[in-house]
Amino acid sequence: MAFLDQRMPSAAQPVPVRRVVFSGDSRADWWLTPEAPGLVCINAGVPGASATYLAWRFAAMVEPLRPDVVVLQLGVNDLVSLSPGRATQQAVVEAITRIVAEARELGARVVVTTIFPLARGPWADPAAQAAIVAVNARLSVLAGDNVQVLDSAAVLCGPDGYVYDHYATDELHLSAAGYRALNAALLPLLSGEAGG
Repeated sequence: MAFLDQRMPSAAQPVPVRRVVFSGDSRADWWLTPEAPGLVCINAGVPGASATYLAWRFAAMVEPLRPDVVVLQLGVNDLVSLSPGRATQQAVVEAITRIVAEARELGARVVVTTIFPLARGPWADPAAQAAIVAVNARLSVLAGDNVQVLDSAAVLCGPDGYVYDHYATDELHLSAAGYRALNAALLPLLSGEAGG
């Protein structure tokens, strides 16, 4: 007589769901969000918006979405303006800092993706590129309790500091390949595999 296993099959453990909100400008709105078990991703970017506007509207736009994690990508619209000087750079840093604080008040973890550098092309202003680099150098101090900083340039750029051609659709925006490369670095942060 064959032995029969009388144990009941164990129920599969449910995968916890994390609501991930991508907040910022067009680069957040157009993010080809990663797919992974337990992730519900929502694009909540505002194409053309300045960092100051996004900081002013952040809570009203994002709180109703009940995020567990907020991924931030903003600031380029300010820095490609006609005067990306120090006052503008300071305003961008202050806006991002304010948004991080407000996201934490909502109980969300935060991933600050540094401002994507420019890709080469006829509209790639060296002054704007320098301003992006300067602001990004200041964002690392935001890392802390439930706040992580993802260095987008380390993922997207060549040795010259500009986004690789195959990761770009124009000077400002990424291709699907660019977002896939970012998602490979982002997913461990969303799943909690990285510290912070």
